[in-house]
Amino acid sequence: MTASVVISVSEFKEMNDHVPFTKTHQEQQDMKLNLLKTVEAVYGDRYYRLKEGTRKAIDMMCWFAAEKGFFFASDDYLAARYGVTDKTVRNISKKLRDHGVIQTIYRRSSTQNGLSAPIHLFTAHPYFDHWKQALQLSDFQADFQAEKAEIPCESKVEQPKKVSTKYLSFNKNLLKILRKENRLGYTFTPKNVPQTFIKAVKPFFDEAADIYHLWGKAILAYKKFNLSNVLESYEEIVIEAFKQSVFAHKQRKIRKDFNGYFYGTLVRMFTYKKREETFTTHPSIFNWLEEEENKISFKQVGRQSWQEQIGHLMQKEDRLTQFDPEEIPY
Repeated sequence: MTASVVISVSEFKEMNDHVPFTKTHQEQQDMKLNLLKTVEAVYGDRYYRLKEGTRKAIDMMCWFAAEKGFFFASDDYLAARYGVTDKTVRNISKKLRDHGVIQTIYRRSSTQNGLSAPIHLFTAHPYFDHWKQALQLSDFQADFQAEKAEIPCESKVEQPKKVSTKYLSFNKNLLKILRKENRLGYTFTPKNVPQTFIKAVKPFFDEAADIYHLWGKAILAYKKFNLSNVLESYEEIVIEAFKQSVFAHKQRKIRKDFNGYFYGTLVRMFTYKKREETFTTHPSIFNWLEEEENKISFKQVGRQSWQEQIGHLMQKEDRLTQFDPEEIPY
């Protein structure tokens, strides 16, 4: 049994704020029917013999998930709405999870140190690959189910194959080792994480999972902006954001979560970088929509260069926008 994937409150907020895949009611209905087909394939002919309330609960799961690829309605809500038991709803989720139709994660409760209602992601939804990368979801569950489904049933007339007890003993010992919650050092960090970032982070986070999760935050922040280059070209910005976050943590300025503060710092720095790239390409661009008293003209700045004018605008906006760290319990 694999460990549960737990996401933070800020990550859950990012999921809710993501752009919907379906834009109209008809598009959502079409996507719901596509997801429903994957459920019907699991139940087979039994699906149409299910109680009406059970089928309606399944239908609503698919409807909720059609928009962004996931649903988080509680078991009690679906049970009460369609007149079934919460155990029935849990059994539905378990069956779909066992057949690889959905993958379940959990979000950390914002009011207590525990887990709130689960979040179920449909693997057939076009957004699943996005959530898989953004949340660093493991492929173990889906791969395990696929491997399990491909094992053919042996004929009853065939004699059972003899398996070496030495080989079985080796496998049992190997499984015992793998099942232990051994922590992996930074050398196990996947290759898609730049070595310069690993080198900067490892004095504070020396586990591969933590470093990989931090780089995932950088990917998430980078995707919010249409920057000129690939993320690896902005490693210095990412490392600088990490250093600022470490400093803020040492000064006890982070009251809730380091990862959320790091992500917020990155968003601000990428915002400035995007402005810088825009003004570099178009140095005469200004926000002419501001009110007259807030406009900054070339005459007012006198001999200032346009770079200084940009810096003035960025400082002005920085005063108007205060960053509130995202909430992920330490």
